Amino acid sequence: MTEFTSYNPTWPKTVIFWGAGATRNLGMRTTTCLSESLHKLFSLDYKDDLYERVREVFGANDESVHKGLVDLFYILEHDDADERSVSLFMKCAPMLSHSEANWRIRELRQTYDIRLLGDLLMMCPGASRNNFKLIDLFNLIDLHISQRQGFYVNAKNGSPPYFVDVYQLDSARNALKMLVLLFQTLDYQKSLCEKRHIFDQYRGLVDKLRDLMVEEAHEKYNESGKKITERSFYLHSFSVISMNWDPLLLWLMFCSNKDYNDHGLRPHFGDKHPAPLKMFHDLGHFMGVRKVDGDTPDVWYPFNETVVQRVNDDEHVSDKRVRIGKFYFPHGCTGWRECPNCGKLTMYLGNEWDMFSKSLFPPHLLPTLSKGFKTRSKEEQLAQTKGLFDAYQCAYCGTLMGVKDTPIVMQSNVKGKHPSFIEEIQRDMRVSLEGAEHIVLMGYSLPEDDVIYRSLLAARKGRHSETGSHCKCSIVGYDAENLTGDWVCEGKLTSLQSRLGVETDLRKTIDAAIDIFGEDNVRVYSGGVPGVFLNEAGIVDEEKVRQLLNYKVN
Repeated sequence: MTEFTSYNPTWPKTVIFWGAGATRNLGMRTTTCLSESLHKLFSLDYKDDLYERVREVFGANDESVHKGLVDLFYILEHDDADERSVSLFMKCAPMLSHSEANWRIRELRQTYDIRLLGDLLMMCPGASRNNFKLIDLFNLIDLHISQRQGFYVNAKNGSPPYFVDVYQLDSARNALKMLVLLFQTLDYQKSLCEKRHIFDQYRGLVDKLRDLMVEEAHEKYNESGKKITERSFYLHSFSVISMNWDPLLLWLMFCSNKDYNDHGLRPHFGDKHPAPLKMFHDLGHFMGVRKVDGDTPDVWYPFNETVVQRVNDDEHVSDKRVRIGKFYFPHGCTGWRECPNCGKLTMYLGNEWDMFSKSLFPPHLLPTLSKGFKTRSKEEQLAQTKGLFDAYQCAYCGTLMGVKDTPIVMQSNVKGKHPSFIEEIQRDMRVSLEGAEHIVLMGYSLPEDDVIYRSLLAARKGRHSETGSHCKCSIVGYDAENLTGDWVCEGKLTSLQSRLGVETDLRKTIDAAIDIFGEDNVRVYSGGVPGVFLNEAGIVDEEKVRQLLNYKVN
């Protein structure tokens, strides 16, 4: 009888949940801030002066951008394509005739029903009391879309309720996606002007993480018996689950890897045909990235495990050996486009390999809001002349894609039917979580209404209980009145909890983590991000990064 050995596939031992609180210091709005901004945009108190309403909500510090926002909202909020709307649009697309501009404006209003979105928002729980939550708006829309049912909507201008069908709800959801993308783009552009030194700190973090994974390669190389095609060698010991829609962390990691791959002093691996080590990411789905430094709409493909095993085959001469890190966007990304024709996924990351790239986010509905976007084909140039300013081509079939084709979902109670690639990413992510021994919540509060992830983490606890080990949890949050210069754990947690207000986000996160993992398996850093990995001089500290990743399992 054949004796079999145990088969335990290698997965990252540490999983980092990257939440909105992790990029707060970069000026990116948290979910709560997005909720407040959307409420201000649509509440009755802000309806009269469009110019001031836009200035207060978006805070644009560039006058041309501010004017572009005012023009966009004026065009979208009116019933008919009046002369002023046509005039505003023709300034952006002077080659259009009056009738063509009129038609394009009507198309925009049908695709992005911003007035309906405002009425839906004001129907959400708490909207009348300034206590609106974005998740309720997603739930309201997604529930009825998934059931293919319309409903009656209360008009906030005092008119009688009116019925909206599922197609109109799709248009309102397009408007919501468009606004989320606008907020993230403009917050990013503003942070480039005001917070470059903080970007340097975040870049320092990803550089240290990369260096640690290079260092780890030597250890894994010996452990695997020099078998560089095995996951135990080529897979990073940590993965990232981005709860955010923005691509900032991934972009910094891409830039860090490129600098290392192109210019770094790289160790060589391989027994028969040694080759220099290069670092890449596996995004959980074999998507294409529009070439950052390309002249055509063609794509560059990130690595996945299939490619890595072939590249690392020591029987063949190669110019590189590869390690990859898992990076997941389980809710989609504002840089993604799903082709309406072939259904393929393309990621947009701008036109320059620069961590301060002004073109990082995709183009918008008006050109004054699309910083750094460059057309790369006759078809894209023609789209611009026709007023399709947010359009660029699918790299697979050449179909034009726009803001409406952005596949983002909310971690809401209504999941509906997602694109196949999001389902694929979520499945890979769930398996990755099963092998985790350490969960890091960086700026992610694990809210009560996020039942999916609370359940997933509880299931991971059960998996580890079978083996007699304990899954650890590190919480990186922020509380200005209870800053800690080090990690607080075990017996000291009770004291920290008592000092925190019961309703504070950090207290709720600690309580939730203790309920799931047990008090002896939870530690907390209350100085936030980037403080958790900086020394007293504000410089990234390698030892602090090691501490962040390593919370020893009993």
